[in-house]
Amino acid sequence: MKRASIICLTLLTILSCSIIKKPAKDDRVSKPSDTTTQKLTKDNTGAELSDSSKEKEVVISEFILGTGDEIEITVYRHDDLNRRIRVPPEGKNTLPLIGEIQTKGVSVYQINEKIKEELSNYLVNPEVSVEVTSFKGQKIFVLGEVHRPGVYQIDPPTTVLEAISNAGGFNLDGKSSSVLLIRGGPEKPEVKTLDLKKTLEKGKVSQNILLQTGDVVYVPRTFIAQVDRFFQHFENIIRPIVWSEQGIILAPRVEDVFQGESAADKGSSNVPIVIQK
Repeated sequence: MKRASIICLTLLTILSCSIIKKPAKDDRVSKPSDTTTQKLTKDNTGAELSDSSKEKEVVISEFILGTGDEIEITVYRHDDLNRRIRVPPEGKNTLPLIGEIQTKGVSVYQINEKIKEELSNYLVNPEVSVEVTSFKGQKIFVLGEVHRPGVYQIDPPTTVLEAISNAGGFNLDGKSSSVLLIRGGPEKPEVKTLDLKKTLEKGKVSQNILLQTGDVVYVPRTFIAQVDRFFQHFENIIRPIVWSEQGIILAPRVEDVFQGESAADKGSSNVPIVIQK
């Protein structure tokens, strides 16, 4: 009897140990590390995608519209006010209740705010959405030491490197460490020197800026950061660029502007350059 009791106690002890250990094993298998959870959690993945989408929406909302761009205007709960319009060369469209509104040379955000402001005279807290459905008027210039310099239509968001790639990439003489981004036109130009060599070699994305319509990307043959030399180039880059909806640029000597050389000592005969479609 005593021996049977000892055997029973031994069996109970073994059984209890196995029962206690089993949950620990399950916990170890079912509970991944924090790092794994961050990568695989559905909600987290959705948040990352959402953040990326929001960033793209911000970029598009700040983009300046040009001739040929198409936008869709939605006024919630007022289907009769919804419109899909194309930006005309004169830059103005007519909308119900509002009348004429400027659509060329302004951002999607500005149009959205203007429509809400005007509709507030007729509706209480109007909810408006403006989306770009087609980019047709977004053109930029890629000049200097690239294989196919010219004017290119872009589909935003487009970076400087993407634009240079569309133009055939850098020539052997191109100075990728001092690429010029010129924005704003001859009257109020903003000029930034970009070190795209760091972007290509070290992944420094801050230099790979998003482009806007009318931007000039200029790849020089030599470093032109010095003020006097820069302005000598600057006049040859900006002032000769006169383009029209017919797709023609007039520039004093193609080789001067497109090859990154100074034209101070050369002629100034106009040469037509067809826009790259």
